[in-house]
Amino acid sequence: MPTTILPYIRLIFGLALVYFFNLQAHGFHEFLAQIPESHLLESFFVISLVFAFSFVIYYLSDGTMLPSFVVAIFFGLVSQNLLAPIVHQESLLAEIVGLGATLILFGGGLETPWLSFKKLLLKILSLSFIGLFLTALLFSLLVLWISNLFGLALPVPVAVLLGAVLASTDPAAIIPVLKGLRFHKRDTKDIIVSESAMTDVTGTLLTVVFLSLLAAGVVSGDVGALYQQLFTAQTAGILAKQIAFGILFGVLGYGLLEFLSRFKREHDHETEVDAAYFLFVPVIIFTVALIFGGSGYLAAFVAGLLFVMTEKLHVTEKFFNHIVDGFLKPTIFLLLGALVDVNSLVAYAPVGLLAALVFMFVIRPLSVFVSLAPFMLFGKDRPGYRELLFISFVRETGAIPAVLLVTIISSGLSGLEGLVPVGMWVILATLILQPPLTPMVAKWLHVAVPIQDTSSVELDHEHSFVLLGSRGNSYKARLPLVADWASIHDIKLAVLLHCLEGKYSEASSQEAGIEAEAEFARINTMRSLKGKKKIRFVYVSREGFLQKNIEDLAKEYHNLVAVFVGKKILDFQMSDVKAFGAPIYFMD
Repeated sequence: MPTTILPYIRLIFGLALVYFFNLQAHGFHEFLAQIPESHLLESFFVISLVFAFSFVIYYLSDGTMLPSFVVAIFFGLVSQNLLAPIVHQESLLAEIVGLGATLILFGGGLETPWLSFKKLLLKILSLSFIGLFLTALLFSLLVLWISNLFGLALPVPVAVLLGAVLASTDPAAIIPVLKGLRFHKRDTKDIIVSESAMTDVTGTLLTVVFLSLLAAGVVSGDVGALYQQLFTAQTAGILAKQIAFGILFGVLGYGLLEFLSRFKREHDHETEVDAAYFLFVPVIIFTVALIFGGSGYLAAFVAGLLFVMTEKLHVTEKFFNHIVDGFLKPTIFLLLGALVDVNSLVAYAPVGLLAALVFMFVIRPLSVFVSLAPFMLFGKDRPGYRELLFISFVRETGAIPAVLLVTIISSGLSGLEGLVPVGMWVILATLILQPPLTPMVAKWLHVAVPIQDTSSVELDHEHSFVLLGSRGNSYKARLPLVADWASIHDIKLAVLLHCLEGKYSEASSQEAGIEAEAEFARINTMRSLKGKKKIRFVYVSREGFLQKNIEDLAKEYHNLVAVFVGKKILDFQMSDVKAFGAPIYFMD
């Protein structure tokens, strides 16, 4: 049997097993109901299932072409009875989803490079406001027309909410794909990443406004009339208040995070409680922003956008990413799958699939070209039509739209038939079709080329090597000493791991690599003049923090003999050093 089929067999078997237990769920819930404090026991049982599913989903999706988010939706579909105690409690559902959205948006801000965001601000805002509004309006009109075409007429409020919910893009789905590409113009990648994070916020704002209007009894039989409500003085006041207080408390959150960063500079070791403070910040500013009538989601995003992580918080960052990627995002998609009625999903399949195709290949490109066309005529960094076509294609819809769908369901509004099944079809289509095709589209448009990590290309698991870690130009003074140490111990390969961290870009990495190669040649020339053997040098440049990359290389390559770093750069714990399996030398 081909090995490529095995992951899919494992996935199908896992889904079938969960579905079998799902069929027994009713009897199990009845059994729990006879036990004292059954409500508490039932909640604990379901929460434990969510933890277990998050773990299983990750490993069952590995090796398949399906993103883990899609697999999570499938697990939600086959475990609806098991997850019923959460799904049928609207208040609990709203709390889980609210917390998840806050931390996801905060993480989106952290992943967005602030310097690039400032440089491309006008383009990002144009896409995030003009482009998002146009996308939402056109999709609302489209899905209403298609549903009438198939005799499954959606209510106008549902069409309007679908447009608002699905208009944003998902950095969590986009960023992993883009990391495997080398762009000819760095701005193309930065626009996609920054705009995807920003549209999560603007899409959330738009959805919240429509929900408020519908909850207040504003109903119309016309899509255009509901969208016109966005331009009334009352709605403008609500939006202005949401944005103003969202930004204000986002800046306050940034200040709280900077306090933590400065505090850690004065304390050598990172501790477990740092993560508690780190999580406290987005949650508290979300809460306070809501109290003042602002957007808590915007506050969380702004705080993350302004703050730059440092190596003193690398364990905290790792913990936060594990919470968001390993638990909150799978939970959101699990709940989305558990909320949809399977019969409705089948019934609305023609509407959802056709709407998704037009959405991806007509509406998205149109909104991008309308938003960015003026920038093709003016400015020194003008995007070309190839870049715009690529930006139009990389428009996955994922985590935050899923959050918003669950939020709307938990709000208690009636008359939402077709909302979740149509929304799910669009999310599934974008997540299944677009990520695997992105590298081919990038190459076809001559926008970017697939790249391999230099460590994988240049290093092997046979020849012993030493490693020098550096974040700047200090390696120039240290590399000759490392070469001497390697030569004395009969090691012929020295690796320079160069991590520019907050200053990293593809252009700066390439420039630094050229400079390092010149330094390697100079050192070997000097060694030859002194009658010493030449050393083979390898330059490795990586994104992220130096300490984290050293840890990864040490775990990956057991033929690493020694690690050299500067005394003032890193803060390794003894447990880290022991895990290396190689001595670590701190250099002046």
